[in-house]
Amino acid sequence: MTIKDDDEYLHPAPEGTEGLWSDNLWFSFVDREADVHGINHIHVTNKGYARFSTCLVIDGIPMPWANKVPYHDIGKFDQLSDGGRMIYEVIEPQREMRIQADNDKYGFDVTFKGRFPVFDYDDCLHGNPLKYSGVYGGHYEQGLLCEGEFEVRAGPRQGRRQIHCYSHRDHSWTDRFTHGSPWEVERGPTLASTLGHYWPSIQTDNFHLNAFGLMNPDARRRINPDQVPVGGFLSDKNGSRAIQGAECLECRLEEDGRSAMSFRYQFTLPDGDVIHVKTGRKYAQSVNGLMRAENDAECLLDCYEGFFDFEVEETGERGYGVAEYSIFPASPRWRY
Repeated sequence: MTIKDDDEYLHPAPEGTEGLWSDNLWFSFVDREADVHGINHIHVTNKGYARFSTCLVIDGIPMPWANKVPYHDIGKFDQLSDGGRMIYEVIEPQREMRIQADNDKYGFDVTFKGRFPVFDYDDCLHGNPLKYSGVYGGHYEQGLLCEGEFEVRAGPRQGRRQIHCYSHRDHSWTDRFTHGSPWEVERGPTLASTLGHYWPSIQTDNFHLNAFGLMNPDARRRINPDQVPVGGFLSDKNGSRAIQGAECLECRLEEDGRSAMSFRYQFTLPDGDVIHVKTGRKYAQSVNGLMRAENDAECLLDCYEGFFDFEVEETGERGYGVAEYSIFPASPRWRY
């Protein structure tokens, strides 16, 4: 594991980089009791701006919020903020972080504490599988415990709620959105050809299990016929270790062809054991709509976040978490 404490902050673009380079921070809310689900996303670029967003579903109602501000600092920071509406702090590198938000619909003040050690995606069995989509200076992930206070300021259930749930974060620094998009986007002829990546974050009282891979077999072959881009890790009492393999065996979609109703996965664990995990109750779904380059009007990726219960078929152990996935192309592509 090569992640350093300084990697918690902002990274300069590699020498010679001319296109868009960014640090991206992602934190989840998966609180079934408070009925708050979603993600918090910060995107800081080398082009003089940063995007801050909270893509939340509260009481089953989507309540996203987003802001874009000028930003020029790189390196270590005391606070990463858009001027006070959203504030991110590193309390203790690799161990504790804090996010505050304040808008007309809701506000919150929560801390994220590491349940398990950080996992460096460069330590995946075949290296970082995300590198197929661009230059990755680094990417790490971590299972967390999220605690704090959430205030709902609108709607029928206004008031304060306590947040106490397992959570997940990732941090990457990359040029993933620097490449231009085509003039026209082709749509695949079949449902399978529209499926993008899968990325489950499965948390139980005993472990945290994560994987990244591609659902579309044609996409896998185009990227590398000899090596499927897949990776991930298991965190438990023995630390955070790379899994040997993963596959999304089933992705059932609603009639709209985009909303996932269920998933079934297969994981080969660090010791070679094979388990199967299926989703149970679905609590909410949000879309991280700020997967964009410099053109604010164009969405480059529909990154769906489904919030489910999970069950390990072999043992019956249950947990909950996020089942992220993507559908191509983004629809609508233009959002302005």
